[in-house]
Amino acid sequence: MSALRTAALRAQAVRATVAPSGARAYATPAAASFSTADANGIKVAGNDEGARTSSISLIVKAGSRYEPAPGVAHVLANSLFKATETRSQIRLVRETEALGGVLSSSLSREHLVLTAEFLKGDEAFFAEVLGDALSRAKFLPHEYTEEVVPQVQGEYEQSLRDLNVYAFDLAHQLAFRKGLGNSLFASPHVAVDQHAAVAFAKSAFTPSNVAVLGSNIDAGKLASLVSDFVNLPAGGASSISTSASQYYGGEVRVPASARVERDQLVLAFKGAARSEVDYAVLALLLGGESSVKWGQGASPLSKLARGAASAKAFNLAYSDAGLFGISVSAPTNEVADIATKAVAELKQVAQGVSSDALKQAVNKAKFAAAAALETRVGQVQLVGEQLAVDGQAPSLESVFAKLDKVSVESLAKAAKAALASTPTTVAVGDTHTLPCTSDSFRPLLRNLPRGPTTRPRAQSNVGAKLLKKRQSVAYNQHPGLFATADGQAQYPPAVPAIPQGLATTAGPASSSSAGPPRPLAAANETPADHQHASSSNKSSTSRQAPAPVVRTDAEKQLVAKGLDVDQFASDSFKPEDFLKQNLPSSRVDGDIQMSDLRRFKGDLESASKTIEGGLQRSVFDNYSEFIVISKEIATLESEMLELKGVLEEWRTVPELLESGTGDDDFMLGSASTPNRRGQRNSIADLATLHKSQLAALWDNVEGAQKLVPYAPGRHIITEAASFVELHTATYKPKQAVHLFLLNDAMLVCLKKHRGASAGGASRLVAERCFTLSEIVVVDLKDAGDLQNAIKVKRGKETIIYRTDKPENKKMLLLAFKKVAEELINKKRKEMLSEAEARKGDPSSLRGYRSDFDPTMADSDFDPVSALGLSEASSARDLSWIGDFSDELAVAISTREFETAVSLVERGKSILPQLASHSHVSHLFRSKLDDRTDSLVAVLLNDLSNPAIRKSGVVRTTNWLLRLGLGERARETFLTARGALIKRRTRQIKFEGDISLYISELAMVSFTMIKNSCEWYMAAFKDNSMASGFVRWASEQVEVYAETFRRQVYGVDQDGRVVEESLEMTKAHGAMLRDVGLDFTFLFDSLLRPDRPKPVETKSSSRLQDVSVGATAQNDDADAVDTGVPGGRHNGGGGQLRPQASAVALARQSIFMLQHEAPMTSAPQMQAQAQRAAQDPSREPGEPGGPGQSGLDDPAGRKPAPILEEEQGKDQRDGQQQEVEMAM
Repeated sequence: MSALRTAALRAQAVRATVAPSGARAYATPAAASFSTADANGIKVAGNDEGARTSSISLIVKAGSRYEPAPGVAHVLANSLFKATETRSQIRLVRETEALGGVLSSSLSREHLVLTAEFLKGDEAFFAEVLGDALSRAKFLPHEYTEEVVPQVQGEYEQSLRDLNVYAFDLAHQLAFRKGLGNSLFASPHVAVDQHAAVAFAKSAFTPSNVAVLGSNIDAGKLASLVSDFVNLPAGGASSISTSASQYYGGEVRVPASARVERDQLVLAFKGAARSEVDYAVLALLLGGESSVKWGQGASPLSKLARGAASAKAFNLAYSDAGLFGISVSAPTNEVADIATKAVAELKQVAQGVSSDALKQAVNKAKFAAAAALETRVGQVQLVGEQLAVDGQAPSLESVFAKLDKVSVESLAKAAKAALASTPTTVAVGDTHTLPCTSDSFRPLLRNLPRGPTTRPRAQSNVGAKLLKKRQSVAYNQHPGLFATADGQAQYPPAVPAIPQGLATTAGPASSSSAGPPRPLAAANETPADHQHASSSNKSSTSRQAPAPVVRTDAEKQLVAKGLDVDQFASDSFKPEDFLKQNLPSSRVDGDIQMSDLRRFKGDLESASKTIEGGLQRSVFDNYSEFIVISKEIATLESEMLELKGVLEEWRTVPELLESGTGDDDFMLGSASTPNRRGQRNSIADLATLHKSQLAALWDNVEGAQKLVPYAPGRHIITEAASFVELHTATYKPKQAVHLFLLNDAMLVCLKKHRGASAGGASRLVAERCFTLSEIVVVDLKDAGDLQNAIKVKRGKETIIYRTDKPENKKMLLLAFKKVAEELINKKRKEMLSEAEARKGDPSSLRGYRSDFDPTMADSDFDPVSALGLSEASSARDLSWIGDFSDELAVAISTREFETAVSLVERGKSILPQLASHSHVSHLFRSKLDDRTDSLVAVLLNDLSNPAIRKSGVVRTTNWLLRLGLGERARETFLTARGALIKRRTRQIKFEGDISLYISELAMVSFTMIKNSCEWYMAAFKDNSMASGFVRWASEQVEVYAETFRRQVYGVDQDGRVVEESLEMTKAHGAMLRDVGLDFTFLFDSLLRPDRPKPVETKSSSRLQDVSVGATAQNDDADAVDTGVPGGRHNGGGGQLRPQASAVALARQSIFMLQHEAPMTSAPQMQAQAQRAAQDPSREPGEPGGPGQSGLDDPAGRKPAPILEEEQGKDQRDGQQQEVEMAM
């Protein structure tokens, strides 16, 4: 659902006509008209097209325009199709896929759309699913935390990577600010409360806000299904309200990474609502895409495309407003040229177009509308959204009628109206080169008529001081963009100029790439300012004329009245001097003086309003930059606070060291206080107090003794009971905690209630314990909802705790600081004590080597060269042992096992030569054994990994064989494969069909046995180890047979099922013959229902002489055939011969292979073993008879159990090797 949802969002952001003609969806035979109906106040529309698939879409008035807080609509869209009161999420997915349906959701700026697509005939189920999503959703907290939040963050990051989607989102924010200007995506920088999303759903999911559109479903039938399954709260008007959309415009420039191939420039103007089609025709007239593949296209904007550069016109229409404009995507050096030519084409349309061009654009619009009605997505956008707005389902004929009414005059009027509005410019890329609105597009728009609401956007002279402060703020990169490819930091460009108006009677405003223009001209400066400017920059003023001043109408009126507003921008402004200069002092008449004062007051109020309006416009125009800067400032503040804490800790270290130099109070052996007995008593009392504190902690906190055991000197510093742990991403409360700060650790406890209700008595349960040397505590600055919080960091883990009272936070931080200082003092004392202990020790002298061995120095043997160590190692002392051990440890840590095994082999090779040096030999052997054990542990762990491949098994086994650990390698490999087979068989689902389950069980078991055999024979080349695998394989067959009997044979089992299961087992078991294993003779005895329980044998590398001598005494009346192979009546002794186990048969086969002469083939051996197990004519003591274990000699001798490997080593002849390889 994520891909569908993101695709829908992107399609909504870039659609350029009434409905997109290129949307990929299920095509319908024809665009039939929709009929409408009403179902409990819900507007319903549908049509029956006779197709094989159908769809139902719920269009809800719950887009980002109506959300009460940023990101709520995005969170709500991802929270649907989860667990409901009717079914769980797992059941919903299973049932939907069983019917072949698809559930999806998409979010636009005005609507939230839930869609179900399915085969015709399944309408009732999917109507119920959609109704449950609206009225019975549970909105579980764990779903929000584990699924919704990561999904929302992923879609937000994806929108940042797509510069086109990001640019259009910024364009809406600048154009409308609120409502339609709300972002489609929830930013991770702003926490979204799940309760806010639930409340928004309750207020939005009402009958008046919901419309239902059915594709290939009759409207009457759909209305009946909606009445049955969509149960929304009845009555009342919609509780969602929003003000009418107002267009503002503005400009924003966002620097992009150097890896961006094409920059994005969006130039948008004020459009019209969805009901007007003039702008849709205008967008298609300008064009931008070719109608013929590989062709250039005949539209004006299509002709501008060259190479990777393109320009497209778009029209985004909504219920009461719209956004029309041009989108340019091109390399940095081509954007300005293409954008200028595109605006010129739009200006040309405003002057008039030909009738042929109009006819062509109208035909394109008709085709786009007709093609949209033939797709599911187009039907929702063209019919569904209009149905949700006014309850009407527009037909294709009505759309064509509107398009036919478009004339050349109306088209030119629409173009003029768009150009007369304040443009919205979004530039993403190289902001140094990308064009600004005031620089590039003002000459083209200068002579156009302006609307009544537009005005020159000149910066107020009175706000010059604020302008200077704003210029001092550095812009940072956008969070979704990165550094340059070569790793160097990309410095941001200079602060762009405040967006100026596109038309003014005073001429263009001055601008510069280094910043905005000076707010005051030289002609209007005060004498002091003029003197300062002339003395500091005399040469520059002589070369160029001062830039003209652009004043607003209000400022011109004030200047005309004699009010010098420039004085407000002066740094030396004094209110008293200003009043003396401007108050009329020549008048003495009281009334006249009072009228002058009132007029002067009115002038000042007008100036105040002018300043306030200028500041508001400046804030609105730069709102997006303010948001980015504020987030960066908050991040920097937190990092600075953390850095400050670290620096304070480092600052105390040298001070403490300096204070301890030469101070005998802390030196070992220094003079103590006179009263040593009192000191000992006080220490004993303090130790008793610490023990009592820990005992009380263990009694009151469950599990505290495990995490905080007794240690000498450990005691409690303080405790804090009013803290709450917060979620690190959303800052939502997770659980109440009780913190205990000890002198060396911090214990975190949870508050749990004893009873079922929350009002029962609570108890403390220890959750985790942090060592103070491993954590860093940071004081978080209060901001927004995050008040009185601290952050605990341990490595990459971060935990946030918050309290309601600031004094509790302050107390805990002071305690942490005190404990940190004590730890530093303790460490300093230990360092001093170690330094004192080293005094007089010759080993501390420079050049002294305690490991010097004179016998090795006189020996001719050089272990350094034998081991291949570096020349820095010396054989005169024992440092080469440490170097060898370190080199071997590094090889193990870096998983260079070939090097490690070679080092171990070389180390073992020199042990005989070190035998004469007992001390050296013992030390080197201990180091070698330790490192070898570490190497073997890592190799065995890799060999037992279920994800290991065949090549890894062969390589790892080869290393273990070189280390002389073949038996351990075999046992580890076979044990791991057995566990894997058990896990895989347990993952098979049993759904009632025994035959299907046995088929899957046999396929999994025998396939994995076959693969294990191939891997085993490739890894263990020694033929003497093949018998060990045969034993393991027979055990796996017995395990399969046990499961087979338990599942197949029952009280009322069908005989047909038994036969099918036996046939499938033998068919799958035949694949083992490909690797030389044939257990067909085992299946006949193991798969019978009345088979006695086999004799239990332990899995070992040594073959055990398993005696099968258990007998049962029966009278002659019971002397009948038991029907079990190997269990027939003996006739003479009245005893039942016990059945030979599968392991015994396998061992008998191995024994016959190793002792019979001449050697027989494997099939002959297996046949002999089967006949021996089933022949009742042989006596129990006869060779090969049922009474034997299978290890007895053919001559009647019973040798003691021996190793399989030893037998193979003693009897390696050509025939033996040939038979073993066949197995």
